[in-house]
Formats: sequence, C-alpha cells, structure tokens
Amino acid sequence: MPLFRQSHFSASGVHSLCWRDDELVDWVGGGRAFTVAGVERGAIVNFGYRFDAATASPDGRFAVIYERLGTKGLLLRDGQIVRELDRSYYCADAYEFPVALFNDPDGRLLLAHCPGNYCRLELEEAETGRPLTASADRKPSNFFHSQLSASPHGRRLVSAGWLWHPLSLVACYDVAQAFADPKHLDDRHGLGGSFNPGLAEESSACWLDDDHLAVAASAEPEQDIVEDDSEPRLHPCGLAVYDVANRTCRRAFKMDESPGRILPLETGHVLSLYRHPKLIELSTGKVVHVWTELSSGRQDGSIMGGLSDDGKPPAMALDRSTGRFAIANRDAITVLEFNLSALNAT
Repeated sequence: MPLFRQSHFSASGVHSLCWRDDELVDWVGGGRAFTVAGVERGAIVNFGYRFDAATASPDGRFAVIYERLGTKGLLLRDGQIVRELDRSYYCADAYEFPVALFNDPDGRLLLAHCPGNYCRLELEEAETGRPLTASADRKPSNFFHSQLSASPHGRRLVSAGWLWHPLSLVACYDVAQAFADPKHLDDRHGLGGSFNPGLAEESSACWLDDDHLAVAASAEPEQDIVEDDSEPRLHPCGLAVYDVANRTCRRAFKMDESPGRILPLETGHVLSLYRHPKLIELSTGKVVHVWTELSSGRQDGSIMGGLSDDGKPPAMALDRSTGRFAIANRDAITVLEFNLSALNAT
C-alpha cells in the first residue's frame, strides 16, 4: 500500500496557498483558486499591498493574509475584508508575523495574534473581534511570539518564537486557563530544563495531538555544555517528541541537518521543510522519503530577515484532516496525498 500519491498542475505567480474543502486558494492573490485537478478560478480582488503569506481557519472560510516581515495583516471572511490587523514595528523586519486561526473546544473560531506589543499574546473571537484575554493586570515577559499554532482540538497553543540574544525557544499555553486568567499568557511556559538542558535552539514545533509536541532544533550550537546524555533531550539539528501534560521528553533524535519548519501528518510522522520536504518517522527518526525535486526554502526558525529570495519558503498548505500537502514551485503546484492509514500502520 503506497504511503502517498503525487500529482501536479501548472500554476504561475502563486503567492499563498490555503485549503478550502477540495480547493487550493491563493488569498494573497485575491482569492484565485485551483481544484486538485488544476482547474483554475480567477481572482476576485486585488489587495495591492505587500502581503506574502496566508493562514486559514479549519473550514477555510476565514483567512488572514499578512506580510511575513511587516506589520500589516487583513482578516478575511469568504474573501471579504472583516478588519485590518497590526503588530508592533519592533524587529518586525526580522521575524515572522505571529497569527493563527483555530477553533476552541466549544467550536468557536478564535484569532491569536499580538496586536499591541510584540510580547503580548491575545486571543479574540475572530469574526467579532471581541477580546477574550484583555486585562489591565497583564505584564508580559520579554518574548517575541511567532509561528503560532493550536492543538487539534484547540486546547493548547504553541508559540515558536525567540528572546534576546537571540535564542529561538518554544512556549506553550493552555487556552482554557488563558480565558480564566489572561496573565497565563504573560509568562513563557517553556518545555522544561530536562528537555533542553543545553539550550539548543527550538526553531519549530507542531502538535501531534492535544498533549504532545514535535519540536525541531536548528543547527546552532548549544548555549551550555551538557555531559549527561542518559535521558532523551533536544540536540542541535535534532527532533524530539515532548509530552506537554507530563512535561517529559518521550523521544529524541539527531538528524543529518536541521529539520527547519515541521508540519504534522498524524501522531507518528511529520513533514520537515528545510531545503526539501522530507517525511520523517517519529518512532525511529528515520527519513522515509525526500522530495529532492521540490524546493521548500531554508526557514529555520521565526527569524527570517537574513534569508535570500530563494531561501524564503514558497506557498505551502497542509490539510491535516485529509493528509494533503500542497507546494508551489516555479510554475506548478504539487499535491502530495498521504495515506494516513498506511502511515499509522508503519
């Protein structure tokens, strides 16, 4: 039984990709859309700004288009502008705009972003803009939030950002606790010293389920020397599985190169996106397949200011519910359809 099927179709000038049912939508490109067979529907609007990335709600109706290394974003509903989004200018030209759309456990669509201060993470009702974590008592710690993503059922939120000097680190938050006490969002709830005692750079993270994270490390050397390797822990160019509920590292592997940004396929596999997409088995750390014909950029953390044009990530989109991944390269879009049952059986 094959692990994946691969197809492609012609498409030039693609700026962003988001799944909406069986369509791929370029929201930055004004709502231009493609079926998986390559049938194209034209744009409905020209936004006329430097937007270069997009993220969408699980049902695909809402999307945020934004400038990765800028301060401006737009929240869209079915392609129509709901409101403008902004973040602080401070170091905005260095690291990726922090934003995520997700459903909480009650099914309410939430927007996570940093509308006032680079270090102040807020949760809002996406459609109405009603603030859910605003409080005069909040005093956020010095952390640059970025690469936000929610666990599958919206119970937790992760921020793969950085703090000065700079050091890329991961912070985790409990959504219900943030509603009960917004000050919960003010501390950097890290993954624990035993997970990363040498302070390897935690460059990317993705949720495997509501309690487990896969975490990737960049190639940067550790900040401290650690002699004891008797327990699994994160290393430079490493990949680890972390149990958030029990605050333990379950497994850890050293890779041949940095994994870069990682995306979850299901609980046992991730896609690594540094240079080329790679399918990685989390039980062994084995690279199952590499798509060397596809270029996925050299993003290795939230700090992207020094990336050349050919190192910047292309338009990509993962539909985790169906196991479909799409990537735009040159004048084509390639779609990888993963057999989730077969992956779970490996």
